[in-house]
Amino acid sequence: MPRRKDQLVKGTEGVARVKKIKRLGKNEEGKLVQAQTIKYPDKSTLTNRYKDGKLVASDYNPKKMRVKKAKKMKKTRVPRKLKKVSVPSYTAPAVTLDEKTQKISDARDRRANKSKISKIADKVKNIKLPKVKKGRKVRRTRNLVTGKINKTRG
Repeated sequence: MPRRKDQLVKGTEGVARVKKIKRLGKNEEGKLVQAQTIKYPDKSTLTNRYKDGKLVASDYNPKKMRVKKAKKMKKTRVPRKLKKVSVPSYTAPAVTLDEKTQKISDARDRRANKSKISKIADKVKNIKLPKVKKGRKVRRTRNLVTGKINKTRG
């Protein structure tokens, strides 16, 4: 006997599949027991049970919930205890500089201790402004035909 295809029923959520009615057999009273399953597009199912064509019970199974992963608790890192060690006794020898390096270090100290105003003044001293061209703004030109002198700008 060929298997019947599911009936497709359009609903508000989408297309639901209605499975064919299964004959489960007869109960002690001799009545026919049947079951029908409806699968909804949201992955939930509804199962109806019938006794002699009359609805007896219906079960609704919602879709399986996804198991939510538990977040790992953050561990606060505790630094390991340091051993108590005696501090070494050490005295640094005096630093001696030759004339050249002494001049360099003095210049660095002067640069570090300079005030803002003097720093700006030094920068302004080194700025070179463009030269202003001096000369006539009006040029004399001779007319080649008449021989008169005209004044032209530019």
